[in-house]
Amino acid sequence: MRYPWANVLLLLLMALELVTGYLGLTSGTPQWVAALHLHRIGGFAIVALLLWKGRNILPPLTRLRRWRRLLVPHLASLLLFALLLSSLALGMAWSHTGPYYFMGFSGVSWHIYLAVAMIPIVLWHTIFHRSTLRPQFWAERRSFLRLGGLLVAGLVLWRAGELGTKVLGLAGSQRRFTGSYTASSFSGNNFPETSWINDNPQPVDEKTWRLKVTGRVERELEIPYEDVTRHHTKVTATLDCTGGWYTEQEWEGVPLGEVLEAAASMEDAASVTVRSVTGYYRRFSLKEARSYLLASRVGEERLSHSHGFPLRLVAPGKRGFEWVKWVTALEVNDTSKWWQPPLPLQ
Repeated sequence: MRYPWANVLLLLLMALELVTGYLGLTSGTPQWVAALHLHRIGGFAIVALLLWKGRNILPPLTRLRRWRRLLVPHLASLLLFALLLSSLALGMAWSHTGPYYFMGFSGVSWHIYLAVAMIPIVLWHTIFHRSTLRPQFWAERRSFLRLGGLLVAGLVLWRAGELGTKVLGLAGSQRRFTGSYTASSFSGNNFPETSWINDNPQPVDEKTWRLKVTGRVERELEIPYEDVTRHHTKVTATLDCTGGWYTEQEWEGVPLGEVLEAAASMEDAASVTVRSVTGYYRRFSLKEARSYLLASRVGEERLSHSHGFPLRLVAPGKRGFEWVKWVTALEVNDTSKWWQPPLPLQ
């Protein structure tokens, strides 16, 4: 190909988008806002690259002779190109024009789904075309200069887009740093009801339910619902869902640190697994877990079933999928919090 560096830089920028997109998906604190900004810059840098060298990237895909020889690779390339353009368009529309939904899923969710769908195609495409992606193209000084120029162009386009959004008064100017839009703050149970991969158990019977505390503790506990609800610690915290919305609520319940203190964690304890009645779980270091709340109420109302009755973890600074619902067990571990999938698998 006449301009192999264009493909090289496109792959680099796509890799940057996947890494920063993952960091943005899993991080809910402002300390990670730089990754989100870099994600946005990278997206506009891809737009700049396609505008600059699209005429050199696309013609090979339209040559009939090459289609006869390389049908599958060409189909894969077209699919990858379509997914890339669609993901970019959906992400930018969400960021600037405001929230929108299709088939019950938000625009930012579709943006993520399409990006994930690209991963196996990008890997296959890279392996298949490895002969045209020789190391000298990756290490050329001109490639670094071009990449730097594209990132600068991405920065300029991103800031111009942000300015235009504010000047035009578009809804995108009101989004949170994570890209999420506000939804029914301080409304009790009247905020969106979502679960990771449609996790939806039968209602929990409070009379038979027990909060079990096991693992690396001196005293294993089984705490009935009436004992849990005797605690009235209140915390105002923001639940930020990866589906593109956030809500600020006042939560009430028992501090997780108090439960761990009552069970007396052993000296080698390092993390705690918060487990749902469905088997869904997330693991946290003991240090961060001690600042969390096991909420039985929200906004002066008892938690509804869809919001996690009888107990829901309130984990400020974590994204919504970390706020385990229908909590039934705490397991104290002698291993790190990193011994879990980075994203839930169920």
